[in-house]
Order: sequence, then structure tokens, then C-alpha cells
Amino acid sequence: MEFYPYKFEAPLDRFGVGKTRKVWYNVVFLPPVLIGELPFGAYPRLRVEGEIADIPINNAFMPTGDGRYYLIVAPTVMKGADVDLGDLVEVRFKVADQDHVDVPKILEKALAEAKKSQSAWGALTPGKKRMLAQHVASAKTDPTAARRTNEAIDALLNFGADLRAWRQAKEKS
Repeated sequence: MEFYPYKFEAPLDRFGVGKTRKVWYNVVFLPPVLIGELPFGAYPRLRVEGEIADIPINNAFMPTGDGRYYLIVAPTVMKGADVDLGDLVEVRFKVADQDHVDVPKILEKALAEAKKSQSAWGALTPGKKRMLAQHVASAKTDPTAARRTNEAIDALLNFGADLRAWRQAKEKS
């Protein structure tokens, strides 16, 4: 078995998301023949690991709303592969662990130190955990990473208080 069990070729395309104001992305569309082979019923936004034109990716196939699925191709991937819109690219991938979250060390340490934030962190979906982790990880400087970490911990502490209040209200009713 190959390391990446799924592969296809597709042109780099543009796709606009949004009803009132479109945001345009560079994408590849998943061929219809593969849609039935993948667990979209359980995971409508299917996380994958693989390569586009030999450049590593960790991303997700997203539904378009009309039965198709697309994968956003980052400008850094296009630049690294020296490809442009309309070019045919090979996509190789495997289904990733849908619950995996890469937590930056600074956030990991802050979560360990702020014990009260741990229950709120545990209550988050993997997608929300990835959002917070990515916000910290995308910081370009250490001071920005520290500020974003503090903001994440504050949000978790407030979420924890809101969650406790909601559970208490639910138990009383």
C-alpha cells in the first residue's frame, strides 16, 4: 500500500465563498469518483494530510453546497510548486486523524498552568481547539504569541464560567 492511498490530478481553480461578499480561494476540486470512497457523512469537512505537486499539506476538503468538495491551495504551496491557476497538479493524500490538534508549546504550558482553563479546553470541539492553537502558532513574534496565548486562556476561563452557569441552569430545570 502506498503512503498516500488517494491520488488524482486536477487543475488549480478559483472558488468564491460567501453570499453577499465573496472571498476567493485557489482550490482543487475532488473528483466525484472519490467522494463516495471518503467518510464525508461522518466528517463533512474532511481533514487530510498529503501533497500537492510534491509540496506537503495538512488541510481539509470543504463542501461547496452543491455536492462538490474543494481543497484550498495556499499561495506558499503554489509558489513552492511553481504552479499557477489553470495548471494541472497531482494531489496525493490520506485521511488524517480528525481529532488531532497541534498545540504550540507556549499554549500547552499556559493550559497546564491555568488549571481552570483545562475543563473549558476539554469541552471544545477539535475544530475550535485548532482555531485557538493556529491563532497562537501564526504569531510572527514571541510577544504576539504571548499576547495571543493570554487572550486564549482568558477566553477559555470565561467559557468555563459560562459553561458552568449553563450546566447549573440545566440541572435546575
